[in-house]
Amino acid sequence: MSSLREAQKQLTRDVIVERALELFTEKGYAATTIDEVAAAAGTTRATFYAYYPSRSDLMRDFMARVNAFLDRSDAPEQGTTAPELVDVVREGELSGVLAWLESRAALWPVFRPYLDVLDEAAAVDREVRTMLEEWHEEVISDLVRGMQLAGRFPEETRHIRGTLAFTALDYVATLWTRRKFEPNREHALEILAENWYHLLCDEG
Repeated sequence: MSSLREAQKQLTRDVIVERALELFTEKGYAATTIDEVAAAAGTTRATFYAYYPSRSDLMRDFMARVNAFLDRSDAPEQGTTAPELVDVVREGELSGVLAWLESRAALWPVFRPYLDVLDEAAAVDREVRTMLEEWHEEVISDLVRGMQLAGRFPEETRHIRGTLAFTALDYVATLWTRRKFEPNREHALEILAENWYHLLCDEG
């Protein structure tokens, strides 16, 4: 019985998140009320708050779903980690970098809308801004870890290299979502892969 109850709770969470994503994308994070989200989800304001005591809690669920899409697992030292990303950087092959970027680009339509809402929420909610900044650092830490394991580049340059690589990826990804502009995907990913390779892998 308890497993059925948990499944029903998860279904309610999923519906709330899906309707919230639609409304936030359509109307904007700040302009959308909790009552509107609850109504769209076919539930009440009280039920919404039973699942998400604050809008920041809802954004935490958004972040958890992004991590699930990206196979980011819990890491005691840095919040989350993606071992595959660490390995790609450690191995330092251009073909491997390109393949990893292509695999993530295939998922952009699925998870980027969540990140776009999180970006918008971060502009008006300090708690969400902190959460998103910490997540950025978790991804950058994977890049740094890959370079460390390879013994590549001076230690003091690794974080800025990781930051530049992450920022480039984040910007290119928004071209397909928030900015509604689609460059040639193949060319963009090839150039991004070359950028990552020179920043993270090529000591020559």
